[in-house]
Amino acid sequence: MKPFVDHLQILPVPFQNGRRQADGEHRPGGLGMATLAEELARRGWTARFEDMDYDKPMPEARLVEAFARGIGDGVLSAWDRSRFPIVLSRVCYGGLGVVDALGPRTGLVWVDAEAEYRTPSLLRRPPLDRTALAMVTGRARRDKQAVQPQRLSGEQTILVGGQRSDPRELRAAADDGIRRLAPGEVGRLPDLVAAARATQWYLHIDMCALPAAAAPAADDAAEDGVDPAELAAAVRRAFGPDWPLVVLACTRYDLNRDSGSATLSTLVDLIEAAVVAAGGEPKPRETRLASGGPSKQ
Repeated sequence: MKPFVDHLQILPVPFQNGRRQADGEHRPGGLGMATLAEELARRGWTARFEDMDYDKPMPEARLVEAFARGIGDGVLSAWDRSRFPIVLSRVCYGGLGVVDALGPRTGLVWVDAEAEYRTPSLLRRPPLDRTALAMVTGRARRDKQAVQPQRLSGEQTILVGGQRSDPRELRAAADDGIRRLAPGEVGRLPDLVAAARATQWYLHIDMCALPAAAAPAADDAAEDGVDPAELAAAVRRAFGPDWPLVVLACTRYDLNRDSGSATLSTLVDLIEAAVVAAGGEPKPRETRLASGGPSKQ
């Protein structure tokens, strides 16, 4: 993949439960592409963004795969243009397209409070959004419309959080080789990344894994969670030339829920930590002041 300096590409998935969510003051669907781009520009990053939409109604399982193809193409296109891809999504299944694009030798850091890691049954079918991690590893099946779906082995997958997961699901994840770090253990992330057999890395952050004080706009905000400052520090240490980070996703939030700026500040801090870990360098202040703002292209 081509190196980048300060250019980022934002790819949105504004759907939830098969429906596009209301924009409010943060289009599309509460994700706040332009809002984030402006905040990142103040810190020296040039963020481009594209809206993705599907006007034709379709079952959610088909929508999952439609977005998988769109996100996968967007990730590869971003790197072709020397831009670091950032997926913003109301759901977790946007990560399927990232894995499809990057291939089976990719490592995955999945930050989530409640990843439903199980095989859906006739009587127990959790929402598709919540089984995304299980679909990534192949424990849960994807729709037959999936085009060249990729799987990651458990040994290449690190779950950070999981504090609200069913113990049976955590055992199933461990049986598949997935290593878990509890919220207070995030400082060990660099060691686990270095030990994995992966050529590149994808970082997926479900905002529900963070404490409500840091991310009040998260879908299922709770008092406990992974400290975002500790996570940002661990990300900066974990990735580099030997273990390159190539994609970031931030999911399951709606900025319209946050009347303040706590969630926005947390998002920008985490994005910047990931981009710096991936090798990015912000523009100097004097260059920043002379340049224009974010653009859609």
